[in-house]
Amino acid sequence: MAGRDEPLVCLWQVEEQDYTIGIVGSGPGFNSLLEIIHDESYREFMPGLHLAALAEPDHNLSKVEALAGRGIKVYATCAEMLAAHPEIDILVELAGKRFKLKKLRDSLPENISLIDHTAAVFLCSLHSLHQMGAQCEVHLDRQRALIQTLIDEVREDILVLDLQGRVVDMNKNVLTRLGLAKEEMAGRACRDIPELCGQAACGGEDQDCPFFATRKTRERAESLITRVSSQGRLQYFRVYSYPICDKSGGLSHVLVMRRDITARTYKEKHQQQVEKLTVIGEMSTYLAHEIRNPIMAIGGFANSLLRNEHLEPKEREKLQIIADETRRLDHMLTNILNFSKPATPTMSSADLNQTVREAVELMQVGYARPELVFDVVLDPHLPRVVGQAEALKQCVVSLLKNSIEAMPGGGTVSIRSALSGDFITLSVTDTGRGMGDKELANVFSPFYSTKHDGYGLGLAMIKKIVEETGGHIEIVSTVSQGTTVTLNLPPLLDVGQEPDRIIGAV
Repeated sequence: MAGRDEPLVCLWQVEEQDYTIGIVGSGPGFNSLLEIIHDESYREFMPGLHLAALAEPDHNLSKVEALAGRGIKVYATCAEMLAAHPEIDILVELAGKRFKLKKLRDSLPENISLIDHTAAVFLCSLHSLHQMGAQCEVHLDRQRALIQTLIDEVREDILVLDLQGRVVDMNKNVLTRLGLAKEEMAGRACRDIPELCGQAACGGEDQDCPFFATRKTRERAESLITRVSSQGRLQYFRVYSYPICDKSGGLSHVLVMRRDITARTYKEKHQQQVEKLTVIGEMSTYLAHEIRNPIMAIGGFANSLLRNEHLEPKEREKLQIIADETRRLDHMLTNILNFSKPATPTMSSADLNQTVREAVELMQVGYARPELVFDVVLDPHLPRVVGQAEALKQCVVSLLKNSIEAMPGGGTVSIRSALSGDFITLSVTDTGRGMGDKELANVFSPFYSTKHDGYGLGLAMIKKIVEETGGHIEIVSTVSQGTTVTLNLPPLLDVGQEPDRIIGAV
C-alpha cells in the first residue's frame, strides 16, 4: 500500500501509450464513448484513444453515417474488423447480447483487452461526471468574472499580500492610479514599490501599517497612515487589513484595502484651522488689553534703568535680558494680532514680478554669500495679480528666508513666475533638507514650528494672505532633496472694476 504522502499514479501515466479501439454493436453508451474518444478535454486525465472501426452496428443508420463522416469504416462482423485492423488494442462490446459476449471472449487474441457492455457503464459515468464538471467550471468562471468586475469597480486600492508582504494580486484601481502593469507589481514587496508606499517605506513590524497587526493577531485591523508621494505631496490613507485563511484555518494571505482620504482630511484640517483662528482672534483681543500694557511698562522701566550710568555689570546684564525678552514678547503679540486680524473687504493689485525682484534684492543684501545662489526666471508677460504689494512681498521674503534656513551649507533657491490656467503661479524651490510626512501634515498649522526661536506663523500667515486674495498655496517636499512652495494668485481681470473692489465678494 502506498504511503499517505506518496503521489497517486495511474497505469496509463506509467505506460505513456495510446490505445486503438474497435467497437462491436451500437447500443446504449455508444455516443458517450464516441465523445470520450474524440473530445480533447478528456486527454487531461485519460490516455490517447483512437477509434479504428465499428462492427455489427445493429442497422442503426444514423450512427453509421456519423462514423462514415469521420472516415471510420463499418464492418458486418467483428472477425472482419479484427482482420482488417490488427492494430486494435481494446475491443468494446455494446451489443448487449450475452451469447455474443462469450463467443467474443473465446475468440479474442491475448493482445486485445475486452470491455463488455456491463463494464462500459463506468465509461458512461465518466462522461457524465466530465460534463457536470465542465458545467461547474463555466459557472465558476462566471462567478469569478462577476467578483473580479465588482472588485475592479471599487474605487479603493485592494491588494492581496503574502505573509512576507509581497504583492500577490491587486484590483484594477491600483494599476490605473499608479500607472503600472500587473507584472511590475506581482511578487514585489509593497514597501519596495515607491508608487504604492511613497517615499517613507515600511521598516518593520513596529510600523503603523495594519498589515503587521493582522499578520500577528489574525484579526481585522485599521489605521490612518500618511505618506509622501514620489512627487513630494502629502497623502492621507485609511488602511484596512483582513486575514485570509487556507482550508486548514491557517493564515495564508492578508487583504489590504486603502482609501485615499487626502481631500477629506484637507477639508477637515481647513475647518479646524478656521475654528482655531476664531479662538485666536478672541484671545488676541484679551491679550491686547490685558498683556500689552504691562509689557510696555516693563520694557519702559527696563530701558530707563539701563540709561543709569552707575549700574553694576551684572545688574546691567539682567536688565538687558528683561528688555530683550520684553521686545520679544511684544513682537510675538504683534504677530498674533496680525495673524488673527480679519480680512479686509477691499484689495488692490500688484506687479508680481516687481514684488519678487524687490524681495530677492532685499534677501541678497542680507544673506549674500558665495555658496548661496538665487536663480530667478520671471515671465515678462504676466498681468497684474490681485493682492496688496507689501503683503505679497512679505510672503516672498518669508518663503526665501525659509529656503535659505533649510540650506545651512548653501544651495540654490529657484524662483519662477508663470501664467498657469486661471492663476498666476509663483514657485520658490530650494535644495535643502526637505520635510517628512509629519512636518508636511502640520506645515500650515499656527504655532507649529521646527525652529527653536520660531512662532509657527510664517507659512500659516502666507496661506491666510494668499487665500484672502482668492488664491491657494501648494507645497511639495522630498526629504534630503528640497521643497517647492507654489503661490497660485488670481490675475487682475479687465472687467472695468476698480482694483480696490475686486475681492469685495470673496
